[in-house]
Amino acid sequence: MKETIPVASCEALVQLKTALRKNRRDAHHRYFQIATVTPEGQPKNRTVVFRGFGADDTSLLVITDSRSEKIVELEQNASAEIAWYFTRTREQFRISALTTCVDYRCHSMEDSALRDQVWQQLSEAARAQFFWPGPGLPLDTGTTAAVTDAAPDTFALLKLSPVAIDHLVLSKVQTRRRSQLQDGRWHEHWVNP
Repeated sequence: MKETIPVASCEALVQLKTALRKNRRDAHHRYFQIATVTPEGQPKNRTVVFRGFGADDTSLLVITDSRSEKIVELEQNASAEIAWYFTRTREQFRISALTTCVDYRCHSMEDSALRDQVWQQLSEAARAQFFWPGPGLPLDTGTTAAVTDAAPDTFALLKLSPVAIDHLVLSKVQTRRRSQLQDGRWHEHWVNP
């Protein structure tokens, strides 16, 4: 059976938030993998830290260095896929998303404020990495700048806006739901796990 559901009430997103709450005792519950594609067409995958939901309550937020390879990749192709597994509840979410990079050049006051808010919530250690030489450079390259209260130009916030969600539950009763965003509405249906 296929259902059409408004964006704000997508059941898969409700289940994701429930999984986050039920798995919060596990230190790794905030980590997921994000895959991008290089300009040469090669897949790249890395682990990132979930920083919360955007103001729309549907986009997922992560931070990154604006000099990182993933920024170059996402400028070429804004599509990404997330793989997120929760061990306590034995659930996997595969989320296809369109990305938006919110950096120092941001023209939206709302996004700029969100970027500043996320920066203020970071620990000193998390902030420090944005003052190091660029990611991937040899260790002896450049100098480390002093950490400041203001977000540096190298600090970027990635907003991942889901367009498709595959939710697989591997507990005693296995279930799988696919959700697809089309024309501003979610279409969801159950499939064989």
